[in-house]
Amino acid sequence: MNYFIAVMALLFFVPVLYGLAKGPSKFRKQAKQIIQYTSKKGYVLANPSVSQIADSSAMELLKNPAFKSFVKGSEDIGGIREFENGTEDPFAFTCILRSKEVMIFNFSVPTQSANTQSGSINYKVAKIKNPGLPRFHLGKHSIVDTVENIVDKIAGKPKSDIHVDPQQFPEFSEHFWLKGPDGTSVLTFLSADKIRFLESAKLKGTLATNAVYLVYFEFGIMRSESDFDSFIATAESIIASLL
Repeated sequence: MNYFIAVMALLFFVPVLYGLAKGPSKFRKQAKQIIQYTSKKGYVLANPSVSQIADSSAMELLKNPAFKSFVKGSEDIGGIREFENGTEDPFAFTCILRSKEVMIFNFSVPTQSANTQSGSINYKVAKIKNPGLPRFHLGKHSIVDTVENIVDKIAGKPKSDIHVDPQQFPEFSEHFWLKGPDGTSVLTFLSADKIRFLESAKLKGTLATNAVYLVYFEFGIMRSESDFDSFIATAESIIASLL
């Protein structure tokens, strides 16, 4: 039992201590900002105990019995490849957007690329609870997507591309890729109106689903109130038009 508690505590403290290591004052300032923001908006912290980070030392945090578990924003979406390996800060929070439960959080994936100064790829994430959606991955064409296709081809992975009629939806066909195991169910879900929304919205990020969630994520980190407001507004527009 003590071993289990230690492991759960470690899951919480890895991101906490990592943040403190990068700069205790900056990390505590971030804690205060997110606490004030969620309180102002009526949102709910996924880990209410983080409110104590702002006024506690690292040693006090380690001794605090409240930190025996950590609700991770990425929990239950590990089947989506971008979230299979990575780290998140402890400041995830939930909000209700058009009757949907949405968890908002920052996520970081380590990279060994010499061209990446921070040593990681950072995502802003909205995890929208909506069971029963068909499985798909949808995003804008990019060099990353091209490289992944080449790697998949070399590895002999079966093709999962879903083709949308280019004559009916030329903008979508030109700018977006769509993948999934069952093209028929995905195209039934993505009605003409939904595809037109995607064409006009020009989303910066990627949409992906599993059995329980629709996840929207894009590059970057949310730090300020305006960052969160803007990203949440995008998530709400996705819910209004796709769900």
